Amino acid sequence: MPSGALSGTDQTSQPAKTPFLVTRSDHKGVLACGLSQGARLAGLQPGMRLSEARSIVPDLVNINEDPGLYARYQTKLIKHLDRYSPWIAPDRVLMRDNLAGEGGFWLEMTGGSHLFGGEETLIRQVQRDLTKLGFSCKAGMADSAGAAWACARFHAGDGILSLPAHHDAARSFPIEGLRLSPDILATLHRLGIRHLHDVADLPRATLTTRLGPDVLQRLDQFYGRLPEHLNFHLPDQPWLIRQQYGEPLGDAANLEAAIAQMIAQLCTQLQRENKGLRRIILRCVRVDGHAHTVQITTSTACQSAPHIDRLLAEKMPGVDTGFGIEEVIIYAPWVEHVAFRQISLDTTSTQQGNATALAELFDRIGHHLGPRDQLFRPGHHASHLPENAASRQPVGVAPSPARLPDIDLPKRPIRLIDPPEPVQILRCTTNGAPAALRWRRMDLEITTITGPERICPEWWDHLDQTGFALHALTRDYFRIHDHTGRWLWICRTLGRSQTDPEPDMSFAPSFKTGFAPPTPSIQGTLSVTTSQPPKPRKNTRTLLDLWSVHGLFA
Repeated sequence: MPSGALSGTDQTSQPAKTPFLVTRSDHKGVLACGLSQGARLAGLQPGMRLSEARSIVPDLVNINEDPGLYARYQTKLIKHLDRYSPWIAPDRVLMRDNLAGEGGFWLEMTGGSHLFGGEETLIRQVQRDLTKLGFSCKAGMADSAGAAWACARFHAGDGILSLPAHHDAARSFPIEGLRLSPDILATLHRLGIRHLHDVADLPRATLTTRLGPDVLQRLDQFYGRLPEHLNFHLPDQPWLIRQQYGEPLGDAANLEAAIAQMIAQLCTQLQRENKGLRRIILRCVRVDGHAHTVQITTSTACQSAPHIDRLLAEKMPGVDTGFGIEEVIIYAPWVEHVAFRQISLDTTSTQQGNATALAELFDRIGHHLGPRDQLFRPGHHASHLPENAASRQPVGVAPSPARLPDIDLPKRPIRLIDPPEPVQILRCTTNGAPAALRWRRMDLEITTITGPERICPEWWDHLDQTGFALHALTRDYFRIHDHTGRWLWICRTLGRSQTDPEPDMSFAPSFKTGFAPPTPSIQGTLSVTTSQPPKPRKNTRTLLDLWSVHGLFA
């Protein structure tokens, strides 16, 4: 898997003309663990004692090593390199043992280099970006982590090493490219082994006997024959609290008290960051390794520790402490921002308190219903189709308006029958309007009818259909009043006979998608105003009038 190895040295702490070094104190005394470019040009070496360095450069500036500052720079670089790959592994061994002020990172770039214009373009871009931050950088890309580490430091070409195609170039690398310990490197140099091909051509059994297993392990990792597990940097989880107990918690009351304390601590952190949790996971690990997991979800962002304790307490009886709980983990994977809440004025405080109490009520009801049953409220959806005009929204979000403002829409029934129930037309007037119909085994006489209102299907969902105007989803809606005093919303579906040929679109009627303006309605009669029937033309087709009831008015 292609990986990238980067190494950098900070050049911004002091002016470039002033030689300075970073020192570290250990059992050997005060040693140099970081050198500026000016100090290197003056002849100073990594690991040199401070007294020896001052004898060479009397005006040398000495800076004590600050691990905290080093960690902050490392975090800064990781955040910067995250734009190239989410999998970043710091070279922890190099950062701990190196005395030259160098650091390194591996980037997992498998399948991602083409997003930056190729491998060569990616390497140049990484070097350019880190140079702008004030670091000297070397980068390399190879098929294994070990080969990438060596390529970034010893490759004389474009920084790309592909094995076995570039096998000859890899064999010329110095033996330091295998990341061996200083003692093993000193032994190899005494034996005259200075390049990679010198150790690769030796018998493997002899290497293991004389130098131990580390040389062969690093050699196999270099060529990809052995896997190398990198310690990738994982993002912080600020909303996780883990508590381990030397004496296991065997009593349920003690467990509840410990959980309440951790919940209070988590809510305090959330309030400090002006956030609230939407989901919390409680994990109790017993001494025998068995773990109990409890998960709850809230309708709104919650910061109330008593409310969370109450929800968790209802599920705590299902947690078996067994021989004792040795570890408790509380994690909030879903956290949202909490809007500012004013609590000083009486009116605003009452309104906010009512909203909070209502949200907590929704949580308790949903908690008792279970994960499969959820609470919803109706909301408006921008669609002319009656069955799509309403949607179900969670109770925790702000409700959408029941209708669009400043838009005069036709009347809609209070109750929508979905799917529509078919009806049988018993009698029609001379102009084709229904005069009597049968619905639910009842014969209804129509006294008043208004309409029609044409609703066409949403054209963006039927781009591949022909005969759009006569599509089976095109409907004409009427409001009828029967002899019992009931108002029904019936629709007529326009379709064509199954035996008719594909329609010729040149003779299709023209219309506009949406609500067509209704024709003048006639109250108290059994007829509707219609236009003159069109004259027969060629390619005419048989229309099927399919009537159904789609809603009931008050």
